[in-house]
Amino acid sequence: MEASNELSTGNNGAAPTPPFKNGGFVQQLIDFKNGYKMRGGDWGSLTQIFFDNLSTLLGALFAIQDMRNFGAPMDSINSIIWGKIVPGVGLTMILGNAYYSWQAIRLTKTWGRPYTAQPYGLNTPAAFAFVFNIMYPVYFANVGDKGPAEAFSMAYKVALAANFITGLISTILAIFGPFILKVVPPAALLVPIAGIGVAFLGLEQVTNSLAAPLVGYNCIMWVFLGWYAGVRLGFGSFRMPEALQVILVGVALGWATGINEGQAVQDAAGLVKWYGPTWTAGDLFADFGMVKDYMGIVIPIGISATATSLMCLVSAKQAGDPYPVRESMIVDGIGTMIASFFGSPFGTTLYIGHPAHKKSGALTGYSLTNGIIYLLLSWFGILALMQSIVNQATIGPIVLFVGLAVNEEALNFIPSRHYAAYVVGSPIQDEFGGNINVTGLNSWFGVLAWKRGALLVSFVWVAMLVKVIDRHWSMAAVWSLIGAAFALFGIIHVPEAGFDTFTQPTWEQCSTVTSCTGEGELEVCTNSVECWDHGEQWMFTVGYVMFAATFMVIHFAQKYGNDPTLLPPIVDEENDQAFADWFADAAIDTSKQLENQPEKQETEVSMGTDPLDSKSTEDFPDMEQEEDMEEEVSA
Repeated sequence: MEASNELSTGNNGAAPTPPFKNGGFVQQLIDFKNGYKMRGGDWGSLTQIFFDNLSTLLGALFAIQDMRNFGAPMDSINSIIWGKIVPGVGLTMILGNAYYSWQAIRLTKTWGRPYTAQPYGLNTPAAFAFVFNIMYPVYFANVGDKGPAEAFSMAYKVALAANFITGLISTILAIFGPFILKVVPPAALLVPIAGIGVAFLGLEQVTNSLAAPLVGYNCIMWVFLGWYAGVRLGFGSFRMPEALQVILVGVALGWATGINEGQAVQDAAGLVKWYGPTWTAGDLFADFGMVKDYMGIVIPIGISATATSLMCLVSAKQAGDPYPVRESMIVDGIGTMIASFFGSPFGTTLYIGHPAHKKSGALTGYSLTNGIIYLLLSWFGILALMQSIVNQATIGPIVLFVGLAVNEEALNFIPSRHYAAYVVGSPIQDEFGGNINVTGLNSWFGVLAWKRGALLVSFVWVAMLVKVIDRHWSMAAVWSLIGAAFALFGIIHVPEAGFDTFTQPTWEQCSTVTSCTGEGELEVCTNSVECWDHGEQWMFTVGYVMFAATFMVIHFAQKYGNDPTLLPPIVDEENDQAFADWFADAAIDTSKQLENQPEKQETEVSMGTDPLDSKSTEDFPDMEQEEDMEEEVSA
């Protein structure tokens, strides 16, 4: 099948003709109004998607608020969080959810069959990566010179700029995605995000739960009971979403054990007021140049966000709802950029889980309602009150589950022979360990080297090692040279991009050493600067070039030599092309989707949520119901 954002062609090569046509703008608005209904399955899906987003948002906000432990003033934190970040999240949530609801209604009208809106929300790995990999480092680098308040403001502004660039990368890759996915090993796209899952969605978040065992231990256990063992609280046929039952258990235990405090609720009540969206273009571009030092984080986040969107689209297609691929990916990228202009450093993306929502009978109501709820909660400051009621020990395990799910997805997707690359390519764990300051040890400088641009380091190393494991020596050399280019410009391994410290140690590799001679009044002390001079910027560059030279020697020896010990390359077309045809896989194939439609409708009718039954057809008055419609279109 040809990769295309347009409708796929049938066997005769001609694009199938939709059985119904969408009207003009006014008619589509009418269709959107008529198509928005909360049906039976929408309520369960709404609860699930709402709490999925809530756990991510509250977890990221807790992480930002923890900067007060390092001197950031709480007034500045509250002003930015509740006055800019949260209202920006609310705006992007309503825009994105409204768009995907309209997209589903439009395709329902076009093809005369029910579509379930794609779930949409905050990009969890990106949100925590930007907090811990950008906001914290920027704050620590500037707090000494500029003071806590200004340093925190700078950290926020750089995160805004990073989020904008991430959205721009995702939008561009929506156009050039097929080429990128043909040349990048799937493991390289998945492992950096899996590293975030281990460090920031796992270790960093769950430590708060481990510190409060009466609450945290129980919440961790309920994560496994709900998501892995299938134990869900409820009555009759109703069962709570997994995230909701964890929150209820944690909140109840939090108030019972004294973790939650009434004073915090009173303080939060003072934050409940009208905020509304704030235009933050000035903040976005104020310190835009500083983003260059964090491109090692931004670039792989943008690439991985593209892969995530594709995975969601393929999963929706396999569930029977093929969506226009480039359109959806561009919407994700634009939504992330819009967030930056309205105060949010958190990108948005499609969520895995469309098949479950479709199976439950949800259509479009849950998505738009989710956006409306977040708009109201964020613009009126109600989320501040909700956060004061929920404790950090409760949210951590839910975010932990997201981290575990990301790693499971990566391990299930890549072949077992690439597991070694998976382990080596998780330098993001150095970011977590980087919070533990070990001085006087040369090994510490190795942690720092992989800490700088950790996600891009992971991306390059996994891609390179996958090619080494598969004995594709020329491509291994290419990835080595890509790593050399990133190291050359200071995007990875060193604190600042550029050439200022190209041939000398960085500031963090040097320390002042005081040595004294004599005793008493005759004691003379002198200060000298000692540096670790074995990890300079040029050395990292040359190291990658040496890799490339080694790989090319092996390549030519394999190609032109007669050494039987040099094994041939491993050919694994299924894995190598795992992402290559995703654009084709997700293209709309009407002839196939409608062949299976009667069975799908029968399932949905049993749930009482069929959008094409006698009630739902009133949503689209001009849609004629013909008994043989599916057969005609299929033909």
